[in-house]
Amino acid sequence: MGRAPKTKTDLLSVKLFFVVLGAIAAYNVVSWVRGAPEWEERTYEAGAFTVQMAGRPNLRKLREPLPFGEVEFQYLMFERADVQYAVAYGDVPETVPADSAIAARRDVILHKVKGTILSEAAVEMDEHPAWQTQIQAADQSLLRLQSLQVGQRLYSLMVVGAPYAFDDPSDIERFFASFRLAEP
Repeated sequence: MGRAPKTKTDLLSVKLFFVVLGAIAAYNVVSWVRGAPEWEERTYEAGAFTVQMAGRPNLRKLREPLPFGEVEFQYLMFERADVQYAVAYGDVPETVPADSAIAARRDVILHKVKGTILSEAAVEMDEHPAWQTQIQAADQSLLRLQSLQVGQRLYSLMVVGAPYAFDDPSDIERFFASFRLAEP
């Protein structure tokens, strides 16, 4: 019993398979050579701040319920080396003190991730008092949150990733240290 001769369709399918395989390999090589996007300082006039980010951030608006009312937060998010980074800012009512707004924001995030607080500390962000919280989420990921309030504006910088992503915190520290309020 002999084999049926190959048809033009079979040969075309084989060639197409190798073309697709080659395109995938070329894309992976280009991505590998290019590496992770470089850090660059970005200014967000609407949010009145500058911060270093890697790559082009995604922009999103989310309304979040806080104990003193709903606040619309503007989110700027990007990913680098299996870590998610975000800056969020929104305006809270004038009557809400900074400590209350920061604690309320932390508690809402803690509830969303069904997390546990691992540590908290008073820190400084661009020469303003701020609060830093390290949270372990229910899925075992880690979240580091730093928040400050200037006037009515509440800022939160967040980093989320698997625990191993925090073994070398140099990029994480760079992100937090780069935050600066824009000059009025």
